[in-house]
Amino acid sequence: MRGHAPDSADYVAVYEKYGLVGPKFSGGHGVWLSDDEFRRLSASGGAITFCPCSNLFLGSGLFRLGRATDPAWRVRLSFGTDVGGGNHFSMLNVLDDAYKIGMVNDARLDDPAEAERNKLSAYRGFWSITLGGAAGLYIDDLVGNFAAGKEADFVVLDCNGGPPALAWRQSLIAEDGKPSTLEQAADLLFGLMTVGDDRAIEQTWAMGRQVYLRRGSN
Repeated sequence: MRGHAPDSADYVAVYEKYGLVGPKFSGGHGVWLSDDEFRRLSASGGAITFCPCSNLFLGSGLFRLGRATDPAWRVRLSFGTDVGGGNHFSMLNVLDDAYKIGMVNDARLDDPAEAERNKLSAYRGFWSITLGGAAGLYIDDLVGNFAAGKEADFVVLDCNGGPPALAWRQSLIAEDGKPSTLEQAADLLFGLMTVGDDRAIEQTWAMGRQVYLRRGSN
């Protein structure tokens, strides 16, 4: 892009030149953004769509999640698959790869606060692909959680959905599948986001109407 705009100081400046950076602007990937570009995106209300599966598959770079979520100049984020450049369709796979990218970046940092922000916990991960992602796209008034009045677009997940070993792993946390603490619930979700796959999708609902039910589900 910059090769076509030699008068622009950096990548974000190419879009700023034409007045495109601001609320509802989403830039894909953001793996090579400078600290100043992160600050400008934050100040403008622009967003980044983090596509970890694509970044790893193409070897294009590692997104600095800890830098993008600096509380001093946090950037709005959504998570995506970018199936044109990646090898996964599922947002569970996206969370899996996002977790790994965060851990790799964590090992390379001297700043303990940024390193900690690179670590994608289960609760933070699922928030990122629901309400957090909706906020990144400026549609959190419509979707993202079960608040009254929002559109009922959601999926029902089976925490055992994936390779057979996943169910065994989950049974060590909550034998009956019903966690009794928030820590147990987080551990079940962590297993789902790092080992689960499309077999975890039990139901899909759109605008309050069930559009998919996994065969054999009640």
